[in-house]
Amino acid sequence: MDGGEALIDPMQCNEAPQAGSKALDQYRSLFENAIEGIYRTTPDGSYLAANPALARIYGYDGPESLIAGLTDIAQNLYVHPEDRDRFKRALDLDSEVRNFEAQVFRKDGTVIWIAENARAVRSPCGGTVCYEGTVQDITARKLAEERLRLAATVFDNVGEAIVVIGHNDVVHAVNSAFERMTGFPAENVVGLKFNLLATEVNEPEILHEAWATAAKGAIWQGELWARRADGDVFPAAMALTGVVSEDGTVKSYVLLAHDVTRRKMDEQRIRFHASHDTLTKLANRHTVMEALGDAIVRAELGGHRLAALFLDVNRFKDVNDSFGHAAGDELLRQVARRLKGCVRASDIIGRLGGDEFVVVLPNIATTAGAIACVEKILYAFSDPFNLAERELYASTSIGIALYPDDADTAEQLLSSADAAMYHCKAGGQQYSFYDHDMNRQAVDRVNLENDLRHAIADRQFRLHYQPKLDSRTRKIVGAEALIRWNHPERGNVSPALFIPVAERAGLVGAIGDWALSEACRQMRSWRDDGLDFGCVSVNLSPAQFHDASLKDKVERALAANELETSALELEITETMMATEVDRAISILTQLGAMGVRISIDDFGTGYSSLAYLKLFPVDALKIDRAFVMELPGNAKDGAIVASIVALARNLGFDVIAEGVETAAQADFLMAKDVTLMQGYLFSPPVDANSFAELLRNGV
Repeated sequence: MDGGEALIDPMQCNEAPQAGSKALDQYRSLFENAIEGIYRTTPDGSYLAANPALARIYGYDGPESLIAGLTDIAQNLYVHPEDRDRFKRALDLDSEVRNFEAQVFRKDGTVIWIAENARAVRSPCGGTVCYEGTVQDITARKLAEERLRLAATVFDNVGEAIVVIGHNDVVHAVNSAFERMTGFPAENVVGLKFNLLATEVNEPEILHEAWATAAKGAIWQGELWARRADGDVFPAAMALTGVVSEDGTVKSYVLLAHDVTRRKMDEQRIRFHASHDTLTKLANRHTVMEALGDAIVRAELGGHRLAALFLDVNRFKDVNDSFGHAAGDELLRQVARRLKGCVRASDIIGRLGGDEFVVVLPNIATTAGAIACVEKILYAFSDPFNLAERELYASTSIGIALYPDDADTAEQLLSSADAAMYHCKAGGQQYSFYDHDMNRQAVDRVNLENDLRHAIADRQFRLHYQPKLDSRTRKIVGAEALIRWNHPERGNVSPALFIPVAERAGLVGAIGDWALSEACRQMRSWRDDGLDFGCVSVNLSPAQFHDASLKDKVERALAANELETSALELEITETMMATEVDRAISILTQLGAMGVRISIDDFGTGYSSLAYLKLFPVDALKIDRAFVMELPGNAKDGAIVASIVALARNLGFDVIAEGVETAAQADFLMAKDVTLMQGYLFSPPVDANSFAELLRNGV
């Protein structure tokens, strides 16, 4: 019923035109049985009449219940009372409203949407007598519209590209994500044949499977190559489904696509990092071992040899500890680049960890092929490495093992090459081929490392002390603590043997910390026995020198033994201060501020620059034994000694010569104004009790 037409109120027939009873019955039937709700209300919000349909819409048992219950339409019916005001203003202005939509409460409190058509009934004088109109429940339509709106929002804002494909592969619609992903504007795609897939790259069987699956109304999922507007192809994760129509046939398709280029790159990076060393980008140990195993299988099938080269960087730990980890890392990167330039494309090159590298030559006829590669590597190491604006020379030791001569598995071959490398390093050679005696040496080395760990735990180390004398008075003015190891089975093990093993095993720091504490304890013991002299000297390893807790360890060792700081002297090498000068100055300044003496050991044999020497707060320079042993006959050594003495005097440093073994050497040094000496001329390193006797009885 049109809301603009006047309503006949069957309950108030005195207001309706008089007609036959048949007409009344028709109007009554229309009112009572209409699907739409029909009402008449007063302008101030009370119902005058309502039909059963309206009562059903609003959740009442009948018209009478609705009229009795809804006495204030604005407050009791409308969810937003201002909607009622808007409704009334429209009627007052235009006398009618059409399709007025609002949310209302049903009797049970639930909210529904309604659409009203209404008019204002005027009196002959123009006043508003009542409102009358019709109501429809449009909740279902509103929900459908909301779902459509939400679907449209999702369609246009979802991250995946969506393509709707109709009959004959014509594109019906694409979303914004499609435009962003492919670079195709919608107007250049909609209405045209679908051509997103790069058919020349994708496998035809996969494309056929995808469309055949979708044609059955099922979903196909997988990865395909797609095309951008600029012609580039890219990998995309896709889902293609057929839309089944009412007659059960598939007449359109929906394609969802997501660009997985970034994911593919991430996967590639993950695979690369899993198989390669992060620092040098060379193959890592796992990858090298797999490749070496495969190469051995091919060598066995082909009946030819292969060679494994095991190499490390000599004195790398000194460089790393002294120059800093950043410089050590850069050295390893440069080593990797040089090694790459020494091998063929078919060769295998990798980093095993630390400063250890391996090169596998999969197919060589004779040992000459391995030697040729070794010589290339040695030549590559002959040029200096540029580290932190400093040129540094680094050498390498290379061990060579052959298949099938030396081993028949990847692990055994690498172990044999490692043994050969260690053998040539110990012997001062540049490279060495494996021989079976090296296995025994390798086993000894591993056993020695295990024994070292037990020695630390079981306190098997001892300190011996070599006196430092004023050669004019032959009075002891100091003692250098030197570590000794009396193995329960091996006997006395030379520091020249176990210190390199300790360095390689990362144990030298712990051994050095023990030596520091033990030297201070022994100094306290001598003091308690009434034996007093200058100070005890302890050699610091690079690991100790760069230990952030060095100052605390020194303070604890002194405090635990109630020693003044001047009772301790720390000996460091030039190499330990060669770079990271600011950090070295900071460390030495902290120690010097405590009152601990600092001396530079083996002066003249390291990497130091005289320009930096004036910056270091040190107390003494020790002339290395290399410049003393050929005195007085070697004029060049004599000149070097004279220069060191002059330099020290000008900078305010003390000078001490080590390795003094003859009276002629002592006389020459005294003539050069060197009065502090140590060496076998006066005494070898002795145990604590023997040193006490030297203090009591003199040298």
